[in-house]
Amino acid sequence: MPSGKVHDWVTLGTALGALPLTGLYLPPETRPLAWLAIASYAFSGIWLSSDLDVNSSAYRRWGPLRVIWYPYQKLVPHRSWVSHGLGVGPILRVAYLLGVLTLAALAFNWLAARIGLAMQVDPQSWLLHATDWASTYQREVIALVIGLVAGGAAHSLLDFAHTRLKRWL
Repeated sequence: MPSGKVHDWVTLGTALGALPLTGLYLPPETRPLAWLAIASYAFSGIWLSSDLDVNSSAYRRWGPLRVIWYPYQKLVPHRSWVSHGLGVGPILRVAYLLGVLTLAALAFNWLAARIGLAMQVDPQSWLLHATDWASTYQREVIALVIGLVAGGAAHSLLDFAHTRLKRWL
């Protein structure tokens, strides 16, 4: 399996390599969507790496916030279809991260209400705003999802190719 540095270099290299191609070959009106997809690809490859299920450079990159990935590490076996699946891996990591952030926001909201801060926000209104945003910005959501899935797929395909090459040699 390639090292974390190799994964990072491949992710950044392919993302940076895609930027000039978008300027050369895409019409100006579609370039922002392509750039959004490239940015989410880089984020997926660097911050939402398939290797968050082990004590890896991607895991340590989160610094003190890496504690949020500890339950994920305990629940997800390394190199399983959950972590390294071509489509499902990145989507599940995003869903996990959003779930953890939602729980943290609800806990903060509850704590703020207990100490007298008027920060009560109804969780149903959060969901309503999120679905309204997603329906308003459908093309942007699609670009985000394509980038997130492609970033995870690049990691998994590199692992697969490396393993096959080692077996062949």
